[in-house]
Amino acid sequence: MTIGLADPAAPPQALSVTGRIGLGCSRIGSFNNPQPLRDSLRLLAGAYDLGVRVFDTANIYGQGDSERAIGSAFTGARRQDLFLVTKAGRQFSARARALGWAKPVIRPLLAMRGRGGLVSGQREAALLEDWRPEALALSLEGSLRRLRTDYVDAFLLHSPPASVAGDPAVGAALDRLRQAGKARHVGISCDTIACLRAALTLPQVTVLQLPLDVLAEAQPLVPQIARRGIRVIAREVIRQRPGLPAPQALAMALADPLVTCALVGTTRLAHLAEICAG
Repeated sequence: MTIGLADPAAPPQALSVTGRIGLGCSRIGSFNNPQPLRDSLRLLAGAYDLGVRVFDTANIYGQGDSERAIGSAFTGARRQDLFLVTKAGRQFSARARALGWAKPVIRPLLAMRGRGGLVSGQREAALLEDWRPEALALSLEGSLRRLRTDYVDAFLLHSPPASVAGDPAVGAALDRLRQAGKARHVGISCDTIACLRAALTLPQVTVLQLPLDVLAEAQPLVPQIARRGIRVIAREVIRQRPGLPAPQALAMALADPLVTCALVGTTRLAHLAEICAG
């Protein structure tokens, strides 16, 4: 499956779910999500039934359990219908990885006490960064094993600093993975406008993931992004518009001519169905 460039003339109510709405899977398997695996699998299967085909994950989400759940949910023929996105460049410390092994025991206890968010809130402090080409290649191999696939549709650097996002050596490393057939598209998930500007200096970039606030700053760059045919996946489109109903916030994001696809981050299928129905 491919996700094409958005049609800026299409009114929000005419937008199709397929290819334009993606499921953000960061909370699948995380400490602050008490759902057992079977419920996560129902969420993924239900999202597919609703027409969602874009699934966004990363090597660190749920200590890899997010990717494992997606790999379990989508095997065989359905894989051809999907646009799978994963990310790399960040990894957990040895202590945090050890905590992941104990998660089946710890997570239910934390959920009962309402303290799952405490562990997840400490995640950033436990993260290390490694942008070396060999580390990115190794991370992608691990993601492919967990996702049970031999390629991903998009492989992104996960919130790198601008100095990394614009590094030609990093762009070349991403392109080698693409040429090897491990990723059909490569790109960068940017947290800042500086990161986005740096990413656009790399000719290898064909996918960008941008939060709503960076999208607002990126409007002067629309002609350049469109000219290159870069796909833009929007994130935090609901969280950063807390005053709007979720379906309206999503529709506004999808009406942006810069946006190809927008992610919805939820663990409740009923919530996702409500948003997709608009």
